[in-house]
Amino acid sequence: MKYLHTLPHKDGFTLIEVFITMIIFTFVIGMVYGVYQMGLFVYKDNETRLWTTQEARMSLERIIREARAAKSEPPPSILPDGDGFSFQNINSETIAFRISADKILRYKDDVGGNIIATGVSSFTVTSPPSGGSSYKITIEFKRSLKGSEDFYEVSGEFTPRNK
Repeated sequence: MKYLHTLPHKDGFTLIEVFITMIIFTFVIGMVYGVYQMGLFVYKDNETRLWTTQEARMSLERIIREARAAKSEPPPSILPDGDGFSFQNINSETIAFRISADKILRYKDDVGGNIIATGVSSFTVTSPPSGGSSYKITIEFKRSLKGSEDFYEVSGEFTPRNK
């Protein structure tokens, strides 16, 4: 039995041990990366929602702030096609807010068309009920992210204060 020769024992890892270790390491790194990507997606989604909501509120506040300064005689008038409203301010200038495509535009004496808000899907102004003096403004915003659409609605009321 002299012809059976055994290799001397050497310290170290076998090729199979290294291969199995690399497979486990790759699996763990893949899971960590997946969790990171999911967190990044959630962060960006929430950031977009925040900006959309913030723009909606700021736009509504600007419209209401200007409309409160309207003369109450004649009262603000809702435009015939229902895409906005107009009023006269204390300087007798006609201010109008209209929706055009997906934007709300502000006109002064039918000039300008400054953009107040973007991504708007609807803009409605409801006249006060009989005997009331408060108008209700509702703006609905649309936000698209990776094939899905979310809608955000903000609304507020105003009463013209100047005579």
